[in-house]
Amino acid sequence: MPSRFDQEIPPSLGMIQDQALAWFARLQDSKTGAVDKAEFANWLAANPAHQTAYDKVVQLWQSPTLNAALSQRATIPLRPSARRKSTMPRWAAAASIVLICSWLLAAIGWSQRWQADITTTTGEQRRVTLADGSALILNTDSAVKLNYAGQRRGVTLLSGEAFFEVQADKNRPFIVTTAQGTVKVVGTRFSVKTGETTQVDVESGVVICSAEQGQSRQLGVGQHTEINTQSVAEISNSDTGKTFAWLKGRLIFQDQTLSDVITELDRYHPGAIVIADTKLAQTRVTGNYKLDDTAALIQTLATLVGAKVMGISPYLTVLKS
Repeated sequence: MPSRFDQEIPPSLGMIQDQALAWFARLQDSKTGAVDKAEFANWLAANPAHQTAYDKVVQLWQSPTLNAALSQRATIPLRPSARRKSTMPRWAAAASIVLICSWLLAAIGWSQRWQADITTTTGEQRRVTLADGSALILNTDSAVKLNYAGQRRGVTLLSGEAFFEVQADKNRPFIVTTAQGTVKVVGTRFSVKTGETTQVDVESGVVICSAEQGQSRQLGVGQHTEINTQSVAEISNSDTGKTFAWLKGRLIFQDQTLSDVITELDRYHPGAIVIADTKLAQTRVTGNYKLDDTAALIQTLATLVGAKVMGISPYLTVLKS
């Protein structure tokens, strides 16, 4: 007879290591009782590989380098507050602690995606022709809301990154709105990327970047800036081949830390990637790779820096020396 836990595990958590991960997450729940512990004991006794897999999860969870990496991504209490009653299945709520990125960031982005008119999933890119003949290419895991009414035309970039090919119309400027400010154009080709700041890069034409509190700067071809709510950063030149490589399905990096490269690659990979070694994270790498197989790219990068790839689950990959 299957246990309650077996019934709650989704199909994607069917392998032994994933079951160990899910059991670990379940046992962090403050509501775990004698029945749960008995079921866990039976699971351990059913196969010697179960104990090995569970020990592997515990060892990883206790790693100081992993905990440091997790703290940079988000802060989540290990145990839910007793005053809050969660409606999320117990395995999902707890497993999100361990699986980090993919489930956590998805949960954070739910409210934005409800507002969106156009979205992409992890690893997906989508080209859309807008009502005025302009076009946008939405990068991986992104969401936009359309702003077309009367003389207004443009979009609100709720999350992620988009490239715009704007049809010229002097009477109706095209405006991209983000949490930090706006990007205003008449007709041009440029990209906007959200995050702690709004990053803007121009391929052709001119754009005007304005912070929420008023400061503005004008950008031309091959220029880059970042917008926060209070100001617009000094303009710098950008490597357009590298900046817009994602439009051709590629990831290009030049003498960057492995940490920075993995952070960017993580946007396209269906799951979290963690570097469990500080020295390894600072290794400098250069490359030009296709993004069509991120798992293979992770293995290629690992080989390049002499690292090992440890697949904890389909949702968590660890690189270690």
